[in-house]
Amino acid sequence: MSATFASDKTVLKQDKPLVVDLDGTLIHSDLLWEAILVFIKVRFMYLWRLPFWLLRGKAGFKERIAGLVEINPETLPYDKALLGDLARQREQGRYIVLATGSERRFADAIAKHVGLFDQVLATEQGVNLTSRNKARKLTELYGEQGFDYIGNAKVDVAVWEASRSAFSVTGKPFRLAGGRATTQAGTPRVGWLKPLIKAMRPRQWLKNMLVFVPMLAGHALTLDVFLQALVAFAAFSMCASSAYLLNDALDAPDDRRHPTKHRRPIANGSLPLPVALIGSVLLAVAGLLVCAWTEPLLLLAVSVYFASTLAYSIYLKRLLMIDIVALALLYTMRILGGAAATSIEPSFWLLAFSFFIFLSLALLKRYSELYNLESQGKQKTSGRSYTIRDKLPVGIMGINSGFIAMLVFMLYFNSNNILKLYAHPQFLMGILPLLVFWLGRLWTLSFRGEVNEDPVLYVSKDRVSLVVIAACGVLMVAASF
Repeated sequence: MSATFASDKTVLKQDKPLVVDLDGTLIHSDLLWEAILVFIKVRFMYLWRLPFWLLRGKAGFKERIAGLVEINPETLPYDKALLGDLARQREQGRYIVLATGSERRFADAIAKHVGLFDQVLATEQGVNLTSRNKARKLTELYGEQGFDYIGNAKVDVAVWEASRSAFSVTGKPFRLAGGRATTQAGTPRVGWLKPLIKAMRPRQWLKNMLVFVPMLAGHALTLDVFLQALVAFAAFSMCASSAYLLNDALDAPDDRRHPTKHRRPIANGSLPLPVALIGSVLLAVAGLLVCAWTEPLLLLAVSVYFASTLAYSIYLKRLLMIDIVALALLYTMRILGGAAATSIEPSFWLLAFSFFIFLSLALLKRYSELYNLESQGKQKTSGRSYTIRDKLPVGIMGINSGFIAMLVFMLYFNSNNILKLYAHPQFLMGILPLLVFWLGRLWTLSFRGEVNEDPVLYVSKDRVSLVVIAACGVLMVAASF
């Protein structure tokens, strides 16, 4: 038990009530933002109405949103240390109250799920129960300094000053009038910068190295061309991170039920939703401005990529097979972005090969998810259109797509491009068996359940894959000179 408001001594039933805030205190998130994101996900076409609902005041806005969406209390990121302390106090006879600025329907559902509260006070009848409104309500019910209060933010200062004992889940205490200060309760909250960087997924920027493929395939190995591709890499990375933040925010309820994704910063509540959304907007704007400053054609390519990514995050990823095709196209769009930045026209062979190889990897990712789902005894993916019965056809399509990519690569040897670009093209034939070995091994490992993450990231850490990639690079160099 943490050294907080909980005491080793028995708390008498007639002791003053313990009042607990909800948003940012009992849970690591904020219900209003959770509800807005659910609204965006299920009623995206009505998004334009939100500013007009704000004209009804914050209480009216919360009521309107709450009437249109459902929030599952089981998926919220609760402060487990605080829940444990509350359970011990209630066992000792303490009267515990949930007092929140969230809408009444949400508050009642959470209180019922938690099962620790004797009374629930929430926003209703046009009164936003925060700050002075909350302090006034609690004083009317329990008297001046007739209650103890656990909060988390500056907006709670008025309530703390009206309480007998003030507790906060923040790492640093709040200074109050009369020389008082809040005492630590629950799990101390940490800063959001580190979780923000993690949520941006810098490891995933490896995928954006595809923008360098047109430069390499076209043998345009100059500093100017490299810098142009580097600008494209930066723009795609910023827009990709923007999309990751939005995607994780929209997927948070589903991620919290996932065996590994529940550790993501937004899902576990360490990254506040407003920070994630503001960060998403700023990254997208920065990425598009970089494109506009350098190359209009790159701006078009990145804009199409970003719009497609948003469509995938909001809707397409829930559609059977469309999500997989969209993923493959998003990879290919990076190559087109590199071509736009460097003014190097990609060949038909490059685009065909990239589409089928990335289609195979997208199917492999989905297959691995279904394999893990089946091993956990579950039937259906959360937030997706797949069941474990789809595992076999997904695997068959993935293997076939990979070997179609190998066929495209083999036919490339009969194209006119070979003689123009390579002095000794016969060395390229050595790449084909390496790719067949690599792809066959990757799919075999996935059938064993050993590929448990994004295949691109798996490959970046797999020594055998790295050796194969290096060997292919050596053969390409040998063919060029």
